[in-house]
Amino acid sequence: MNKKIIKLLFICAIAIFGLKADASCSFTRDLELGSEGEDVRCLQQYLNSAGYTISTSGAGSVGKETNTFKAKTKEAIISWQSANGISPAKGYFGTKSQLKYWELVNSSTSSTTTTTSTTGTSYSVSELNDQITSLKSQLVVAQNSSTVKPGEVAASKRIKEALDMIEEADDQIDDSDEDTTSAKNNLEDSKEDLFDAIRSFFDNKFTDALDSADDAYKNAEDAFEDAGGESREDEVNNSIDEAEDDIDNAEQKIEDANDDDEDTDEAEKIWNDANDKLDEAKTAFDDGDYDEAENLAEEASDLADEAIDAIGESSEKDDANDAIDDANDTINDAEDEINEAEDDGKDVDDANDLLDDAKSTLDDAEEAFDDKDYDEAKDLAEEASDLANDAVDEL
Repeated sequence: MNKKIIKLLFICAIAIFGLKADASCSFTRDLELGSEGEDVRCLQQYLNSAGYTISTSGAGSVGKETNTFKAKTKEAIISWQSANGISPAKGYFGTKSQLKYWELVNSSTSSTTTTTSTTGTSYSVSELNDQITSLKSQLVVAQNSSTVKPGEVAASKRIKEALDMIEEADDQIDDSDEDTTSAKNNLEDSKEDLFDAIRSFFDNKFTDALDSADDAYKNAEDAFEDAGGESREDEVNNSIDEAEDDIDNAEQKIEDANDDDEDTDEAEKIWNDANDKLDEAKTAFDDGDYDEAENLAEEASDLADEAIDAIGESSEKDDANDAIDDANDTINDAEDEINEAEDDGKDVDDANDLLDDAKSTLDDAEEAFDDKDYDEAKDLAEEASDLANDAVDEL
């Protein structure tokens, strides 16, 4: 069993319970030195209000809490942990500390206080505490189990996807200028479904968990769209349409180049690869694998751009290759003449210096060729030939 997934589910359950009981802060991650975010600020506000002062003045003091977890925040957490029996008290605000925080915040409310969901279900704080305790016990069992049960992975994956979709919907509602009444109702339904999914998951009812998580995802997606968000399906479909446009544009440019008698062999090969990627993207889209479809569509667009860049590339490549071959021959001939001159007792130092420059320039030409910068490769190869000829002239 993936402990990170279990922990995520547990924190998710706490977050949902916390929402129902109107807890002050909602934590969806562990906090430590260096953490930044509004959850850090909320934690500082809580610590200051609970008597575990971050700072008496300036940053971190009451009313001036920050979003950055630094040394003073850690010291205040250690004091709070020690006072509340959390061990080890090291200033790391993880699952154990977050559970204690939730219990402390809600202990100030009457045990008969209830919250009512949009579906009419009421929950008392004491009942929610009982549920947390039950989930915590099952968490320990799950963490100690090395056996993955049938359906467990699929259910946990869908729960994570539903949680991500809920967060996206929540953000979209906050940013929306439209009427979000329907979106908020769908989002509440989604949270109820996610709660059911988590309960089923910890009861090892993975089929039920998967079904509830699927409902949670769909309701969250509806909330996202009701608030003006573009669905994942529409978003990926647009990426595929853009890839098709890029490929059509590349095809037109290749045809124009052909009409002008430019070399397009390399461009056409790459263009065909782009079409293959686009077909794969469409297949992935039809299968509902939107992440894969988006990645493939982006690859298709990149290949279409490369196809345009490759127009005329074959002739340029041949020219550069010929120039490099010529430079190699010229350098070899120059080296033979320099060696003969040296055998005849002539001063060949300057000639050897120029020959070394020629060899170095040829190396640069070959490197540019490998990088497909054929114009640069050709220029450098011709320069290497000139240097080799200069070396011979020095004799």
